[in-house]
Amino acid sequence: MAYRKLLVPLNGTERDNQVLAAAFEIATPAQAHVTGIYVRPDAAEVLPYLGEGISASVLQEIMDAARAAAARSAAAARSSLDALAKKHGAQTVGTTGLSASFSLRDGPMDVVVSEEARLADLVIFPLPGADGHAALRQAIETTLMHGRSPVLLVPKPPVPVHGTKALIAWDGSATAARAVAAAIPLLKAASGIEIVSISGGSIETAEMDRLRDYLRLHGLTATEHGVNPGGQPTGAVLLDVARRAGAGVIVLGGYGHSRWRELVLGGVTRHVLSEATMPVFMAH
Repeated sequence: MAYRKLLVPLNGTERDNQVLAAAFEIATPAQAHVTGIYVRPDAAEVLPYLGEGISASVLQEIMDAARAAAARSAAAARSSLDALAKKHGAQTVGTTGLSASFSLRDGPMDVVVSEEARLADLVIFPLPGADGHAALRQAIETTLMHGRSPVLLVPKPPVPVHGTKALIAWDGSATAARAVAAAIPLLKAASGIEIVSISGGSIETAEMDRLRDYLRLHGLTATEHGVNPGGQPTGAVLLDVARRAGAGVIVLGGYGHSRWRELVLGGVTRHVLSEATMPVFMAH
């Protein structure tokens, strides 16, 4: 079992090197395929925000400028992919061995990426951080919910992902189980695996034992322990535990509640997206 196709949304900025570095780090030992995708926005989408009273010629100039900017960004995205592919010796044609390709699509980013994700084994995004990036967050959420592919979120600057220690956030839920199953190729390369259950009540050791037994069937060994958050937010406790454990990646079930409950309650997912400084692997 290995990831055969990695999908990497690109935007034509320095951020592309951040996600492509992680993609080729994972793809190289697996001899997998990396697809970089640039989603070209519809220039007409800006028109409703310009208000009335703008002449047709000015509107045309604005749309032409937007299309030209998108073309430059697409070219920069492709250049970044080509450079990383060359660095790692990836072929640009063929279906065997390490390879790479570039795809240019039109439409809303979240919709297009989630559609492409349905035929990908892993989608790699940058971590949004605490500074907003609403469009990026929307793309991540839509990919998890509708693309049905796991996602790997990588920080800036890039840090190693492949071969580092993995920390599994385990609560026995369907989303957590899905994340673990989807992360098996990454876990097989991990230098160690630690299972942590964070609960203000009694720790379900039987559930952790079940997970450990499942991992053992894949030839993986793991340690396990429970943590009482002591009134602290679960997301903050999780990140603190991961740092103290020396984890290089967190495996987490994403958006366990409905979107409405997530909006109202905040939740672990939102905190991790904002505050994590290490790669986060999520599935829904």
